[in-house]
Amino acid sequence: MTVLPIILSLFCGLALFLYGMRQMSNALKSLAGNKLKETVSTTITSPYKGAFIGCIFTALVQSSSAITVLVVGLVDTGLMTLLQATGVIMGANIGTTVTTQLITLNLTDFIPYFIFLGATLMLFSTKKNIHHIGHFLFSFGMLFLGLGIVKSSMSPIVSSGLFQRLIFNVQGKPLLCILLGMSITFLIQSSSASTAILISLASTRAITLYTAIPILFGHEIGTCMTAILSSLSGNTAGKQAALIHFTFNFLGTLLFLPFIDNLIDFTATFSPTPERQIANAQLFFNLSTVFLFLPFSKLFVKFAEMVFHEKKQSTYRHFR
Repeated sequence: MTVLPIILSLFCGLALFLYGMRQMSNALKSLAGNKLKETVSTTITSPYKGAFIGCIFTALVQSSSAITVLVVGLVDTGLMTLLQATGVIMGANIGTTVTTQLITLNLTDFIPYFIFLGATLMLFSTKKNIHHIGHFLFSFGMLFLGLGIVKSSMSPIVSSGLFQRLIFNVQGKPLLCILLGMSITFLIQSSSASTAILISLASTRAITLYTAIPILFGHEIGTCMTAILSSLSGNTAGKQAALIHFTFNFLGTLLFLPFIDNLIDFTATFSPTPERQIANAQLFFNLSTVFLFLPFSKLFVKFAEMVFHEKKQSTYRHFR
């Protein structure tokens, strides 16, 4: 097995997947008028509205990391309170499951049609909205083209001795699986891309659901690292928002970890395929944790304020 072409093929697929996801985000934001900041910062009057808006915008932007980084920035500049941010962050976790649900759709045969139609609308339409729709369809096709390359690249990887030893070492060890999921998401900087890899592995039966689900939990924690990194150069409020994001996903993982068997059995009632079970497990995990923790938003805020103390002089910094 020649390693370099396989690795290049995998990274090529990931690059196309991430490019397609990013361009879908740009197209949808253009269609929506690109007023995310104004809408988010002015219409949230409760954590529940924040959760709804966070869910909708994340589903549109196709990146919970982008939304949480935006939230950290808004809190950092005083345009959003921590309580507002908590709701948006929790809602973003639900919105990001849309990407995973899309990934599990078998749209391989339609990829050329999406790319052709999208490119045609982009090249020959003079109307902005039609151009943006074409941009979206083209990007959608590129996303699934990248996913197809990732899947084909995984076949020789999963048959390698190194990969099999890695899976053997983490099999039956949920904490190691969580750390592996966190590491992959941190390196790729996209929970959607790392989940796409996970689904590709599960579809080839390279890993069992008892390994895949804890890795999925690790992705949920790993995606917090982007917001944490973006908050390091900001003020205390931004760090507090990033801590809330991490604490929410960490507590959710701790809550579900003892019930992995029950979660697998529950998802099996909706679909027998491991790809769909992973997607449904992520959806159920995020829905459950949001409904459980959203009523306690003020406690998350108090905890973050206790860990990172706000200096009095910084409170009025943005009025100077």
